[in-house]
Amino acid sequence: MEMEPGKLFIGGISWDTDEERLREYFHTFGEVVEAVIMKDRTTGRARGFGFIIFADAAVAERVVKEKHTIDGRT
Repeated sequence: MEMEPGKLFIGGISWDTDEERLREYFHTFGEVVEAVIMKDRTTGRARGFGFIIFADAAVAERVVKEKHTIDGRT
Protein backbone atom coordinates (compact mmCIF):
# COMPACT_ATOMS: atom_id res chain seq x y z
CA MET A 1 0.00 0.00 0.00
CA GLU A 2 1.39 3.37 -1.02
CA MET A 3 1.32 6.20 1.51
CA GLU A 4 -0.11 9.52 0.42
CA PRO A 5 2.10 12.44 1.53
CA GLY A 6 0.31 14.66 4.02
CA LYS A 7 -2.33 12.03 4.89
CA LEU A 8 -2.91 11.19 8.56
CA PHE A 9 -5.08 8.58 10.25
CA ILE A 10 -7.16 10.14 13.03
CA GLY A 11 -8.47 7.64 15.59
CA GLY A 12 -10.65 7.93 18.67
CA ILE A 13 -12.94 10.55 17.14
CA SER A 14 -16.04 11.43 19.18
CA TRP A 15 -19.37 10.28 17.72
CA ASP A 16 -20.38 13.97 17.85
CA THR A 17 -17.48 15.21 15.71
CA ASP A 18 -18.31 15.82 12.06
CA GLU A 19 -16.03 16.35 9.06
CA GLU A 20 -16.38 20.13 9.23
CA ARG A 21 -15.26 20.18 12.88
CA LEU A 22 -12.31 17.92 12.04
CA ARG A 23 -11.30 20.20 9.15
CA GLU A 24 -11.73 23.31 11.32
CA TYR A 25 -9.52 21.90 14.10
CA PHE A 26 -6.66 20.78 11.84
CA HIS A 27 -6.85 23.88 9.63
CA THR A 28 -5.17 25.78 12.48
CA PHE A 29 -1.98 23.85 11.62
CA GLY A 30 -2.07 24.29 7.84
CA GLU A 31 -4.17 23.95 4.70
CA VAL A 32 -6.44 20.91 4.84
CA VAL A 33 -7.16 19.38 1.43
CA GLU A 34 -9.61 16.77 2.73
CA ALA A 35 -11.20 15.69 6.01
CA VAL A 36 -13.10 12.40 6.07
CA ILE A 37 -14.80 10.54 8.90
CA MET A 38 -15.44 6.91 8.03
CA LYS A 39 -19.04 5.75 8.39
CA ASP A 40 -20.77 2.40 8.58
CA ARG A 41 -22.20 1.56 5.15
CA THR A 42 -25.40 0.15 6.57
CA THR A 43 -26.27 2.57 9.38
CA GLY A 44 -24.39 5.68 8.25
CA ARG A 45 -23.09 6.06 11.80
CA ALA A 46 -19.55 7.35 12.33
CA ARG A 47 -17.03 4.58 13.03
CA GLY A 48 -14.81 6.69 15.31
CA PHE A 49 -11.92 7.26 12.92
CA GLY A 50 -11.06 9.17 9.79
CA PHE A 51 -8.34 10.82 7.75
CA ILE A 52 -6.94 14.30 7.20
CA ILE A 53 -4.92 15.27 4.15
CA PHE A 54 -2.74 18.36 4.42
CA ALA A 55 -1.55 20.27 1.34
CA ASP A 56 1.96 20.28 2.84
CA ALA A 57 3.36 16.94 4.04
CA ALA A 58 5.68 18.80 6.44
CA VAL A 59 2.60 20.06 8.32
CA ALA A 60 1.40 16.47 8.76
CA GLU A 61 4.81 15.51 10.15
CA ARG A 62 4.58 18.30 12.75
CA VAL A 63 0.96 17.52 13.67
CA VAL A 64 1.66 13.84 14.32
CA LYS A 65 4.26 14.76 16.96
CA GLU A 66 1.69 16.57 19.13
CA LYS A 67 -1.17 15.36 21.31
CA HIS A 68 -4.62 16.59 20.25
CA THR A 69 -8.01 16.86 21.94
CA ILE A 70 -11.08 17.32 19.74
CA ASP A 71 -14.55 17.49 21.29
CA GLY A 72 -13.23 16.01 24.55
CA ARG A 73 -11.40 13.07 22.93
CA THR A 74 -7.63 12.64 22.71
